[in-house]
Amino acid sequence: MMRYLLTIIAVVMFAGCGLIPEKVSLKDERLKPMFEAMGRVDRKSLGFTPVDPDALIRLEYRPRSGYDAMLHIDGRSSRTVAFRRIPSGYEWIGEQEIFRGPKRYKSVDGEFNESITINYEKVPISGFPLNTISVHYDGENSDLSWPRELSLEQVRPVLHQWGY
Repeated sequence: MMRYLLTIIAVVMFAGCGLIPEKVSLKDERLKPMFEAMGRVDRKSLGFTPVDPDALIRLEYRPRSGYDAMLHIDGRSSRTVAFRRIPSGYEWIGEQEIFRGPKRYKSVDGEFNESITINYEKVPISGFPLNTISVHYDGENSDLSWPRELSLEQVRPVLHQWGY
């Protein structure tokens, strides 16, 4: 019982200090400088879609290695958006968006929907090549499967077919 209480106390403490992403509203004033930073980047040319107005948003606002704040956004797609604090607010430094497809596939880890992930980082965050659009497919479509390197031009028709 004591271990259980200590676990709850630790979770509450970490959540209160920004280490665990906090569920927030799109109208939360802390998000305004982050969305302004996103607006200063041509994210569409990098393959990213607009944020759904009814998306679930969680905010991680304690500095970590490579970034000062991160948004975790779940709507039609799932994404994380990383920011660096600057004197005028925030700078967008990277984003990853995951698009779920209709087909299911089995792997050693379980059964999943196929997916396409687009990643772009300006600074080292997750180990992807810097300043490069990285596109990855998970599933059984042999036209998209690894080890093939994919481009936005190759996956855009698939994303359109999936309804994105």
